Amino acid sequence: MNIWLGAALAALLSLSAHAATTDIPPRIQQVTYQSGHGSVQFKQSIKGYKTAEYKLNAKAGQILTVDFKPTNTSAYFNITAKNSDYALFNGSMMGNHFLGSLPADGEYTVQVYLMRNAARRNEVADYAISLSLANGDAVDNNAAFDQNLELQGIHFHVKADQVDGKSIVRIEPKGLEIDNTVQTRPLNGNIVRAEIGDLNNDGSPEIYIFTRTPGRSMPGELIAYSANNKKSLSEIYLPPISENPKIADGYQGEDSFAVVENTLVQRFPVYNSADAGAGRTGKMRQVQYKLVAGEAGWVLREDKVTEY
Repeated sequence: MNIWLGAALAALLSLSAHAATTDIPPRIQQVTYQSGHGSVQFKQSIKGYKTAEYKLNAKAGQILTVDFKPTNTSAYFNITAKNSDYALFNGSMMGNHFLGSLPADGEYTVQVYLMRNAARRNEVADYAISLSLANGDAVDNNAAFDQNLELQGIHFHVKADQVDGKSIVRIEPKGLEIDNTVQTRPLNGNIVRAEIGDLNNDGSPEIYIFTRTPGRSMPGELIAYSANNKKSLSEIYLPPISENPKIADGYQGEDSFAVVENTLVQRFPVYNSADAGAGRTGKMRQVQYKLVAGEAGWVLREDKVTEY
């Protein structure tokens, strides 16, 4: 099956799976941003087949970030563009976080829902959701990134810093048995998110730091380290997009990354070609990676590619 058709069908099936056919109207919340960008948060709940829809207007190239924290594991969110036949993001397949460049001007809907089985049981989901919209041609340097993360007894302090006028990220581990040396890496953009996970299920965590320089032809960057048997850190290698023609076709940067269960997910808009003047196709490409042992260290290997 054509990969575009397969992804579109999967999204359509999932969109219909949560609510089946119901006459219960959604709770609609119009989201407005002063000056066309900003951030809003909501703490609300849904029950049974009742859904919530957050509607916002955005411009092509603006960066939408959605963080969703439900109390019920059967609660998810989808993102759709007005008059579109497919989901831009499908939470039941992609997780509870979205960060991406929007493909076109218009209205977008973030829909919160319960999967069909939970809705049929009339379950309740309390949740917190934040929706942030940023301009794609500007970088917000007002607040330096500073976050602490912990998993499996290993702690990471991730902080953006300046050394001799140059941006760096400091990664300070604690709890490693042999070497807790602070790691530093140069920053080409802003840190937008850091996540901790155990993608290979070996009982030792990894730290994933996602950076972004907004704008066309500006790639996102991944900085990642693995805690080897909880003894010391080694860097994780992500092969460049350019090394894989299947993925590189129509690639012009604007990446976003997320850890979804036991995979690393990379998403970016697809252009008609790699030429500077090419237009967007309106599609998003998603690449899923598995963490595997390479000849010289840990490597993220392509596992699945879809477009929607």
